[in-house]
Order: sequence, then C-alpha cells, then structure tokens
Amino acid sequence: MPALLAVAALALAGCSPAGSGDTSGRPRVVVGFYAAQYLAEQIGGPRVEVTSLTRPGAEPHDVELTAKQLIQLAKADLVVTESHFQPAVDQGIAASAPRRVVDLTAALGLNLAGTGDHEDAAEDGHDHEHEAATDPSQDPHFWLDPQLMRRAADAVAAGLSQADPAGTADYTKRASALDADLTSLDGELRSRLSDCAQPEMVTSHAAYAHLAAVTGLHQHALALNPESEPTAAQLAAITDLIRSDGVRTIYVEPLAPPRVAEVIAAETGAQTAVLDPIEGLNARSAADDYLGLMRANIDTLAKGQQCRP
Repeated sequence: MPALLAVAALALAGCSPAGSGDTSGRPRVVVGFYAAQYLAEQIGGPRVEVTSLTRPGAEPHDVELTAKQLIQLAKADLVVTESHFQPAVDQGIAASAPRRVVDLTAALGLNLAGTGDHEDAAEDGHDHEHEAATDPSQDPHFWLDPQLMRRAADAVAAGLSQADPAGTADYTKRASALDADLTSLDGELRSRLSDCAQPEMVTSHAAYAHLAAVTGLHQHALALNPESEPTAAQLAAITDLIRSDGVRTIYVEPLAPPRVAEVIAAETGAQTAVLDPIEGLNARSAADDYLGLMRANIDTLAKGQQCRP
C-alpha cells in the first residue's frame, strides 16, 4: 500500500482537483462493497456514476487498492464506506482525502473498531469470535437487516443531496421508492421466519448476527471469517450442538470453500445449503440484486430451520 500511495500521489499531482473533470457531467460515487453500491445505484439512478472498489466475485474484506482506485477515491464527489470493514479502503480514504465521505459504520452506530484483527483479539484473551457471532453491533453485515438498510439508504440519500443539491428531488423520490421495497422485505423476513421449529442456525462464517437478531434465530459460526479455520474444540462443540439439537442444515457461502461444513455434515447426517451474506454478486448468486438475494435467503432459512408458513 505505501508504494501505491506514492504512485497515486504523483498521478494526482497532474490531475484536476477532486470533483472536476468528469466528462459525463454526472456526480461520481465510489463505494467499497456491494450493499453500498446497491444503495447508490438505486437512489442515484442514471443521474450518478457509481464505481465499486471490490470486483465481482471477490471478498470485500480482502480488497487491495490499485493506484487507479486511489485516484478514483480522491476525485470522487461522494465516497460511501463502512469504516473498519475494509482496511485497505480506510487507508485509501485517509491518503486520498475525498471531498465527501458517508461512513455507514458511524451512521448506523456499529462498533467495528478492532473487529478485523482476530489475532490480537485471541491474544488478549477476549472471546471475540463468540461476540462477533452474537453481537450485531460488531457484525459489519448490516444489510442483512432491512431496517438497517433503510437507515443506510437515508444516509446515502443525504450524502448524494449534499454532493449534488440540484438532484435532491430526484434522490428523495428514488429513496422513498427504495424505502417501500425495504419495508416490504422486512415484513416478509419477519413473517416467514417467525415460527421455526429449529432456532439454532449453524453457519460457516460469523456473518449473520443482524439476520439472527431480526428473526430470533441463534447463530453458531464455524469461523469468524471465511479465511480462518475452526479449532478442534470449536469443531467438537458445533458437532455436539448439531447432534444434540437435531440441526438438519449447515449454511455455507457462495464465495467461500464449503469443505469444513461438508465434513461436519457428513459426520452428523446434516446437509449443507447456501446462505448468501450478500457481499457481492457472482456466477453462483441466486439472484441478480440485493432484494432477490434476500428473498432467496428467506426461502433457504424457512426450509432449513423448518419454519411454519
């Protein structure tokens, strides 16, 4: 990253000031991850140009910025991010100093500081993995709660209006239509998953604390993040839970290898099913946008948790 920052600084020295030089005449919005991209595109519509720093099919946690992306940050009219979720993006924003930033971590009152450094959490004796699996404030995947997505939409709409006051009426209208969609989705989520025979939800990755909080399900994660491996003690505890509570389904992700979950499923007689944390779209996605993916998740959970219609 330091070398990239130096390259970007040299390139920026020969560029026009941030917020100028856009031949399309549209406000430029740079986002870090898919949920922010969805909000910016839905609320901004054709009036804005949206660029995501995470390529399709990549894990947003692991993104590394190129010199070109650092320049895009610096020249953006609006940047939408979630601080402490994507360390490279945090560093890029600090270095490029864009004119206007909407930080959804602050807007939603999340407590993500330190949640990305799993080794330090383990060394200080903190049961960070358990906290991340059960405390929604420490889970960056806020978009799995439609009510939080509504609040995030309000923050993005406000940011767009500040960046482009002439478009305020259009942004307000589009934000209102999105709010109606998210309200309807929230009703579907709560009604479809309100009466489930199996409350224990076993997942491969601790990405579903917000979803669990909305539905009343209890998340039990094999690992804190997609890259980490569970310990022998964690594997034994999850295996015992599956057997003792009659858990039939272990949820895996479309972007992460399902190997550990498949081994546990084979040993316990459970099955695996894809539950999308909606970190991005890819060839294995069950739908082509956020609303469709959320509804696919609802269907998956209703079946896997044996919910009554």
